[in-house]
Amino acid sequence: MFFENVIRENLDIGRPDQVSLIFDRQIKTRGPKATPGRFRTRVITDGVTPSLHADYKKATIKQYHKQGKALRTETTINDTYDFGIRKGLTNLPALREIGFTANRRLLRVQTISHDPITGIDALHTVTDPVSTTNGTRVPGLRLGQQRSHALLTALPMFRLQPNGFTNHDLRPLIAELRGLKTEAITVGQMTYDLRRLRLHGLITRIPHTHRYQVTDTGLSTARFLSAIHDRLLPTGLSHLATPDTTGALKSADLAYRHAIETLTHTAGLAA
Repeated sequence: MFFENVIRENLDIGRPDQVSLIFDRQIKTRGPKATPGRFRTRVITDGVTPSLHADYKKATIKQYHKQGKALRTETTINDTYDFGIRKGLTNLPALREIGFTANRRLLRVQTISHDPITGIDALHTVTDPVSTTNGTRVPGLRLGQQRSHALLTALPMFRLQPNGFTNHDLRPLIAELRGLKTEAITVGQMTYDLRRLRLHGLITRIPHTHRYQVTDTGLSTARFLSAIHDRLLPTGLSHLATPDTTGALKSADLAYRHAIETLTHTAGLAA
């Protein structure tokens, strides 16, 4: 997942300005002494593992996911004269230093705007059950469940309450969001939900009171997951479920299914 994001956000790594930075060489794109080579980024897939390639003359720098454990970066120099160095084993240390330096520069150039692994951990923090110190198992807030969604939708409404909120404040709002009468939700059920929110780090109890405040994590998480649930998922699933719908998502879905059917037929796995 991390490497796929590295590739996605660094598809310009093969541009002349980037290659010049990585290999520390001046690149001329025009004139009679233009630097030879096609400056491009190539993403090559071997099986299911992609690799990223950037070239300078006859040198290639390659990145790939090594045995599913680490991001491997390697540089191959096929012509020593590309770097003004003569052939011969005595020049091997100088070539090694060029390769190591290029690798380090590439890693400094490469950035991704987010850490997808952290995102997965944050999602599981909300949706997975947690255990208290005495061994009690407290369920997570499952995405798509009406009760959990109502809790996430309600939290941002209490963010600006200077003195926090109580069980009594939250209960009628949750009932409205779930389309129920207030008396249909018991105080005990609301206490149980408040405990879930607190143990998952979305709210915190004000010391020596029965009042709660929304945490920074709770605010950002609740807003994002609520927006995904209310806007993205219903719209996307509606496009996929409606036969006569047209659009980019529907076209991509049909193309994917066609590709799977073609692969199945080619591999001789058709029923």
